[in-house]
Amino acid sequence: LWVRARWWGVTSAVTFTLMTSLIKYLGDDYSPALQTFYRQAAGLIVLLPLIVRDPVGAFRTSRPGILLFRSLAGTIGLVLAFWAYQEMPLAEANALSFTRTLWIVPLAIFVLREKIGPWRLGATLVGFLGVLVMLQPSIANAVGWPAGAALASAALFAMTVTGMKVMTRDHSVTVLMVWSALLGVVLAIPLAV
Repeated sequence: LWVRARWWGVTSAVTFTLMTSLIKYLGDDYSPALQTFYRQAAGLIVLLPLIVRDPVGAFRTSRPGILLFRSLAGTIGLVLAFWAYQEMPLAEANALSFTRTLWIVPLAIFVLREKIGPWRLGATLVGFLGVLVMLQPSIANAVGWPAGAALASAALFAMTVTGMKVMTRDHSVTVLMVWSALLGVVLAIPLAV
């Protein structure tokens, strides 16, 4: 199980790096909203076999409002992140995305009612210092609308992670992914148009 988890972690890192590189590379020809639509559509296509196998189960939910909120926050977060990746040096935009943890900690305390001990709080602060160290040589360039978009995106993604934590108490991961992909496509259409 540990080996499988590491493999998925490495795969996630590689595919995320590939995605952000493509976002940057294609930025002159494709708007962030259009790239968001394509990304959401690709996710939905990958999930189609799961949907076809059990269409009722794939959409079974008792809390569609939270799923809609997660998808809305995630879609807007993607557009903002993609814009930041296009407008900023990739390393700086990615460093700002790591501030997601700073948003997750207060959400965990106030929304999930989790206890945050001194070790977790210390790790969060060290992580934030790591972001500052990464950005320090170019901090003057990191201030502005693209940096604000990257920070807002990190906050929105923290909300989606918190919503996912709430929903996994009584929903399967498949249901969360299917709703996120389908609503993501629907919500991205007006922005992409």
